[in-house]
Amino acid sequence: MADDMTAKPPRARAWVRILLGVSLALNLAVIGLAIGAAFRFGGPDGAHRPPPPMGAILYRELPREDRKALRGRAFGSREEHAAKRRDEAAAIDAALRAVPFDAAALGAFLDGQARDREAFQSAVQEAWLTRVSEMSDAQRAAYADRLMQAAKHLDAKKWDRKHKAD
Repeated sequence: MADDMTAKPPRARAWVRILLGVSLALNLAVIGLAIGAAFRFGGPDGAHRPPPPMGAILYRELPREDRKALRGRAFGSREEHAAKRRDEAAAIDAALRAVPFDAAALGAFLDGQARDREAFQSAVQEAWLTRVSEMSDAQRAAYADRLMQAAKHLDAKKWDRKHKAD
């Protein structure tokens, strides 16, 4: 009788534990995908998702090779862009960890980033305008058609949301 009280209960078999772990991982993955889709698309009717900025539409409707060329001019190589982002993160980390904390130094860094963003936007705008200027009349007309189609698509979504309750 004493042996019965001190005996350990039998452990679950290894394959059962593995199966339960895989099942839990799959369930978490499905839940994560559902939540991510809801955040990305703004729910079933997309009501919480703002329309894309006009600059994004202008870029998106360009032919693929033009988008690739603009992206290459704007960002450089992926390695250069990644290195720049790592350097920026390190600078922010250093500013946040500095003792004593120097808010002015961090503010100056952020001001510099704002100037960089403005310069980047101007450079992309100039490159886009140069590319559009190089298009033939037929290419520009086709591009304008794609832009109008994209604008109509946005207006249709807006109208649908506005009149859905009617």
